[in-house]
Amino acid sequence: MFDRVLAPIQAELQETKNILAKSFQIRAGHLASFARLVPGCLHDVIRPALVLLSARIFAPLNTQAVALAAVVQFIYLAAQLHRSVREWPGPGDPKDGYQFPILVGDYFYSRFFTCLCDHGVVKYLKPLSKIICKMSEGGILRVQSGDEPKNPDLLKQIVYKETAVLFGGGCRLAGHLAGAPEREQEILERFGINFGMAVGLNDYAQENNSYLEEAFRELTYLPPGESRDTLEQLIRLLQQDNAGLAAQVG
Repeated sequence: MFDRVLAPIQAELQETKNILAKSFQIRAGHLASFARLVPGCLHDVIRPALVLLSARIFAPLNTQAVALAAVVQFIYLAAQLHRSVREWPGPGDPKDGYQFPILVGDYFYSRFFTCLCDHGVVKYLKPLSKIICKMSEGGILRVQSGDEPKNPDLLKQIVYKETAVLFGGGCRLAGHLAGAPEREQEILERFGINFGMAVGLNDYAQENNSYLEEAFRELTYLPPGESRDTLEQLIRLLQQDNAGLAAQVG
């Protein structure tokens, strides 16, 4: 089901995956040998998909849009690897230790900068850097709370910073890249933030319908067409089966 919904951008999604895959192989070996890179889940594709669809609402997709989608995924992967590091070392698989995941995460952060330079979109370095700072703030709050925030307001603050900000920023920058007017860029950002809040809360097994409804509402202010329809279908899939959607992604 998920793959069918994303059929209009399958070629560009594959190009994005190719950029990422080339970076996974370094002289020392495949990065999966040093850190846990979990394939085949919703998080493998949802951020690049939203970037590509946001740009496609306003212009045909090009190599810069594909590069931006890859950059957003590099940032997500780096943050996830840093998040996976335990506070105290101990016995067990070295993939769960300190140095390799941190080094691989740092490598992904450097790759996002290289990707911007290679594809002529280095102008987005500053806004993306601000997003990374917000994500780090969210990570600090999460660790401070013991990784299981009990306070609902604190949980929403953590999800906003660690997850939603990257969704919103990625959608907004995609609109800017495609020539969207300022008003539509703001709408894309609000849509992405609400979508990201829903995804992030789902990771904590928390109710997210109000955010999905708000994301759907924001879409109504954007130009109609196949890409907007595809985004609406993604929201419906999340509404229908929050927990099981990850298993549908191959």
